[in-house]
Amino acid sequence: MHIIMKDNLHKSTNFNTKAFLLASIPSYIFPAAMSWISGWFMNNSEVMQASYTTIAFPSLISSILSYILLWYMEKLQFFPTNKFIRTILLVIIMVCLALTTIELTYLKPETFNILFSTTLGTTITTWRQPIFKIKK
Repeated sequence: MHIIMKDNLHKSTNFNTKAFLLASIPSYIFPAAMSWISGWFMNNSEVMQASYTTIAFPSLISSILSYILLWYMEKLQFFPTNKFIRTILLVIIMVCLALTTIELTYLKPETFNILFSTTLGTTITTWRQPIFKIKK
């Protein structure tokens, strides 16, 4: 994907369909598989059921939202240059959104699963996705 500047220069960006899919698909599949397998070994059907709902789904949502926020940060050229600070900032934003969602949807019993998955999905996406300054 290219961003077309006013003076017709093209600047490549790392935000494209392939990068989006590489960020979002594993953020659902890996938490779901890991938690389902551990639930299977422990013979715990609750963990197996939670693996694809309250464990993998929040990770997917937070990964998608983090990707979109990172894309806008690069597009607007408004972002912390330190990757650690950028990751902490997005984790705080996503945890606040998750807590709001937990309150609105009455999912208090699943708070740990949702917050852990949200933090994990956001951290992995933010840490792996590079952002560049667009030189004018």
